[in-house]
Amino acid sequence: MNGFIRVLMFIYSVVIAVISVVLLYALVDDGIFADILSPLSSIVTGPVSKYVYLFVLLLLFVTSIISITNSITYGRLNRTRLRKTEIGSVDIGADAIESIALNSARSAQVGIKNARCHVAPAKNGAIRIALSCVLYSNVEIPASMAKVQEKVKKDIERYTGIVVESVFVKVSKVEAATAKVEGR
Repeated sequence: MNGFIRVLMFIYSVVIAVISVVLLYALVDDGIFADILSPLSSIVTGPVSKYVYLFVLLLLFVTSIISITNSITYGRLNRTRLRKTEIGSVDIGADAIESIALNSARSAQVGIKNARCHVAPAKNGAIRIALSCVLYSNVEIPASMAKVQEKVKKDIERYTGIVVESVFVKVSKVEAATAKVEGR
């Protein structure tokens, strides 16, 4: 699901949630919609239909909350199925893939002080890796980050068997390399 569809789904869910809250309020104060929506007022005041109305509104409210939660968290890769055998299947979590990417980036020895990683699904079972790095000031950024991209892609594909579509590296900060002086 691309970002535009996720935003539309989120807006739709919020609208449904607001409408269901307003209609639940109409259940408490049945005179609020008497002039505007007289059929709704008769439904709210009916003895049996009141409970049906309450059930339908609660169902709408719960489904809108679930929809909001799904639209927010859908972009996160929960697991990637590696292979299925007669014994079972092997699933590799996004956290494991992120750990491999971070270890590969740090082991490239190109002056990375700190890094964060995010894994996202791509087409045909592939994944996309986004690294955000803090570098030391004595690093040649283009050449070093190209080395990191190659190493991360190679290591993830070797250790997991999952195809890496792209590795995006963002250098968020460059800090001065300081030497520590130890006292006696």
